[in-house]
Amino acid sequence: MRIESSIVNQIDELASDLNKTRSGLISIFITGGIEELVKQLQQRELPANDITTVDDDESNIRYFLLNTNYNNTPSDHFLMLKNGEAAAFYPGWKENIERLREGDIIFLYHSGHGICGYGSAGSKLNITDHQGDKNERYSRVLNNFVSNFKPITAKTCKDITKSNFNFRITMSRLTKEQGDAIVKKIKELMTA
Repeated sequence: MRIESSIVNQIDELASDLNKTRSGLISIFITGGIEELVKQLQQRELPANDITTVDDDESNIRYFLLNTNYNNTPSDHFLMLKNGEAAAFYPGWKENIERLREGDIIFLYHSGHGICGYGSAGSKLNITDHQGDKNERYSRVLNNFVSNFKPITAKTCKDITKSNFNFRITMSRLTKEQGDAIVKKIKELMTA
């Protein structure tokens, strides 16, 4: 895609006024645009209590996709993988972990890379401090945790589930068919 010459001229004038390069200024615009889009997406995110539905049968296994928050805090992502756990932080997100039931299948999603691990939620809710903030980290151990496979990209996920879901929100509920398709793909990757 080419930028229209009138826009390039405006950017060049702004760059000159600000004593910056054209590419430096474009980088600033892109970064600011991405940050604004992330804010807008976060405002559209469903409240934490929307991961459950009224007609849930307690005996059915549920499937969830949990974004590991790598883009905001890489250390949180790596800690989840190291400990084989699902975690979320601060009001509005940590309650998602609280509402999980033992046996629910959780897929960990690393932004820009894909699903990088999964397991079934343990029964115990662990509440700990996060970056000096008291009781702001909720986590559950993921039983039978598996992470030794090539990450399943967002595109591959959409292809194998024949659906389109939002990978950017903290936690989203998947259908049984979506969850089964992802588990099947993971098992294929592990035996390849």
